[in-house]
Amino acid sequence: MLLLFFMTGLAIVVYLNQTPIQPRERDYAYAGSFYAFTIWIGFGVLGLFDLVTKKIPAKISAIAVTIICLLAVPVLMGTENWDDHNRSGRYTARDFAYNYLSSCEKNAVLYTNGDNDTFPLWYAQEVEGYRTDVRVCNLSYLGADWYISQMERKVYNSDPVKLTLSYDKYINGKRDIVYVFDQIKTPVDLKEALEFIASDNPKTKQISGYGEQIDYVPAKTFQVPVDSAAIIKNGIVDARFANRFEKAVTFTINQRYVLKNSLMVIYIQ
Repeated sequence: MLLLFFMTGLAIVVYLNQTPIQPRERDYAYAGSFYAFTIWIGFGVLGLFDLVTKKIPAKISAIAVTIICLLAVPVLMGTENWDDHNRSGRYTARDFAYNYLSSCEKNAVLYTNGDNDTFPLWYAQEVEGYRTDVRVCNLSYLGADWYISQMERKVYNSDPVKLTLSYDKYINGKRDIVYVFDQIKTPVDLKEALEFIASDNPKTKQISGYGEQIDYVPAKTFQVPVDSAAIIKNGIVDARFANRFEKAVTFTINQRYVLKNSLMVIYIQ
């Protein structure tokens, strides 16, 4: 038990070489040592019960030990850790959330990368009711079908996110990974590529060298036509620069595959 406590506690500290200042508590990295510690806590409760039963009846001692342990643990943790964990007067995370949300237009979609980016935004919306018209979309979660489905529902005052891919095509196990093959050398229209990926036709799932059906796209370079009239109408670019517009935006995916969370971003209208 001591070896378990040491290897999953102090040894982990040395192995991870974790810096002292973290964005939030990383106690879960030492969960194994907590398990060993709780075993000794259990022994301590039994030991205290044995000690008390020598003085008073067993039933009364059981109640007394329970009350003592229920009070002693939180009081001890509070007195030892309050100065390290007291966050009163700390508004950095909340202020960041307000700044992010304030910068968004009405009914905007705000993409985040992880927990530390997302949770302050959820707090500002859920608890303080600020800018509930903005839809927060966590890219880390966007690989899960249940989260994608949530994006398609109205939340607070934000409208549902519209996808061009139906639920049956992104349900768990479908299109979790889409392979990218450089078969077509010229730029492919992105809309046609997305329709190819979304197709359930067996012919779109077969490629030479792979024995089983896979989700793939036969090109690495894609293009999106530029709607110059819409750009000028929406005030994104001044009309005097219309003659400088490219006919299409061309980009290349320089990797062997695309995961579902990245794919879903492209399917969002």
